Amino acid sequence: MNSSPAHTQSAVPAADSVSGTPDAPARTGYVPGPDTLRAETAFAGTNFANPAFANPAFADGGSAPFSVAATGAAPSEWRDTTSAAIFGAQSTLAEPARIPLAPPPPLAENAVFQSFVLLLAATYAMLLYRNLGDVRTLLGRISRDAATGKRFSEDPGGSGYSRFLNIATAIGLLFLGVAAVKYSDTLMPGRLAASIPQGAALIFSLLVSLASLGIAAYQTIAVRLAGALTLSQPFIAQLMLLKRTCFALGMILISPPLLLFALCPQGTGGVWFCIIAVELAAAAALYLKETLNLFLSKKVSILHWFLYLCTVEVFPVSLLWLLAVR
Repeated sequence: MNSSPAHTQSAVPAADSVSGTPDAPARTGYVPGPDTLRAETAFAGTNFANPAFANPAFADGGSAPFSVAATGAAPSEWRDTTSAAIFGAQSTLAEPARIPLAPPPPLAENAVFQSFVLLLAATYAMLLYRNLGDVRTLLGRISRDAATGKRFSEDPGGSGYSRFLNIATAIGLLFLGVAAVKYSDTLMPGRLAASIPQGAALIFSLLVSLASLGIAAYQTIAVRLAGALTLSQPFIAQLMLLKRTCFALGMILISPPLLLFALCPQGTGGVWFCIIAVELAAAAALYLKETLNLFLSKKVSILHWFLYLCTVEVFPVSLLWLLAVR
């Protein structure tokens, strides 16, 4: 029971309803003041909206019930009031504490995409197991003398080695899609990632691999066309073999840390990312060095080598990057 003056009434002598004598025991009761939400039974007929109730004589919570017949209003159990009338004029509205929503799952951590990564890892391990001789041949070319500029452009013969390069190139294209998904997972806003279905990561990975295949087709057509115009098909064949060999070598060396990085939770795997960056830089430097040695061994100008890099290697990748950013 609130002890404020607006909610209490002192015990005063009252006439007994039966005897009518003023010496009857006093009665106390709960009398609603002007800030009371609920009216008691004794004031069920009171019309609090009546202007007569606003008389200062009743501002202290005194009782002056009006009959329903006098006001003509129907009995009301509730009436409107304000928060300032209940809690005071100095009260302020406090916003309820909001429970933060759970962050959306990372794009690269759904079961479909990780199952694809594991399947790709098993395919990579099977490739190494069935082609150990070809892998040793490929790695052994790094230690060969590069004075002739032909250590990566010479065909060792046999269809098995060519088939190994083709399979390694296909697996490398799939690994490019995995790397693109993992890289996009760190840049994509959380709200957009929440609206993407579970299978979108795998679809995006396959689209990147398909785009990489399109770039490879453009490079092959451009180089073959240049060879047909300049009547230098043997040189173009050596250049294409060099490109496939360097790509296969990079795939074999970069795939293990890339697989581990793709399976790491979001925000972790910085060590694997650094290892991937170092190996990518080393593979790119090796490819540039070998292509330059090949051009020089064929008495081709460095200007043509620079033109080849800009037209065949840089242009399609930069074009695809600009389209993706837009």
